[in-house]
Amino acid sequence: MDNRSTGVARARHGSATRPLLVGVGADGRSASAVVWAAQEAERTGQLVRLVTAVESSADEASEQTGHDLSVLARRLALGQVQTRRLVGPVAPTLLAAAPGNGLVVIGHRGMGRTARAMTRGTSALVATHSPVPVVVVPEAWIQPRFAAAPIVLGLSPDAGEGQEPEAPALAFAFARADDLRAPLTIVCAWQVPPVLAYDAEAIALYEESVRTSLATRLEPWLEQFPEVVATLSCSAATPVVALLQSARQAQLTVVGRTRSKGLGRHRLGSTVRGLLQRTESPVAVVPWLRPVSSPTLG
Repeated sequence: MDNRSTGVARARHGSATRPLLVGVGADGRSASAVVWAAQEAERTGQLVRLVTAVESSADEASEQTGHDLSVLARRLALGQVQTRRLVGPVAPTLLAAAPGNGLVVIGHRGMGRTARAMTRGTSALVATHSPVPVVVVPEAWIQPRFAAAPIVLGLSPDAGEGQEPEAPALAFAFARADDLRAPLTIVCAWQVPPVLAYDAEAIALYEESVRTSLATRLEPWLEQFPEVVATLSCSAATPVVALLQSARQAQLTVVGRTRSKGLGRHRLGSTVRGLLQRTESPVAVVPWLRPVSSPTLG
């Protein structure tokens, strides 16, 4: 095993030995997130940590009413399940508990267009600032429907300069597809620059350059994971539309989180925000500032 294999193997097995942190609403409306995490733990043997944040110590001391999702988790997971009720605002409390876990899993409730425009939900806040990957599971998601479905990876057409910013998302998606023996669909969408809009030859050359760049970026990953059946899907559409179309048939959509200018400042790009607001299947948001990077050539 060479250095590339060792690095990715350490990332995969290291993450799999760390617990799964699941954000559970006090009202019991996080069943889909609990089901996703429990099935992941059954596959990997990870500990499941259910964390419920309550706004005050009075709420924390009161008897919990409604659904007890810890019972559901224990029925589904073969491994150990822990439960904790912590006092504090939901998103900051989950973020404070995130370090040391392999994944944070959180539910997402559908909302109308007006509500989406006026609020940044808990799932978006956690996905924006978590130091570990966050899996956002829509409330209406049902696992059996997607059990044999592909994994979708969203890539931007421009890798940027220096270190590949989406390398952790690539590593996450390829390693997961390899572990699950699932096909991997790599989605890259772009909009033709306005200056080329009426020049068919220039458009064709632009699209060819995008595909060539993608092939170069993907080559080390395809070599690293030769058993992964990867399909490249390119289209001249908005990234949100392209990802949503592929996500309809996906068991998981993987996207990378970008970083704003300035040390330590993170944000969700418009593509990731649009995907989280409208998808009906789980989405993994992977922060790009992590110890694991892409396979090194040479």
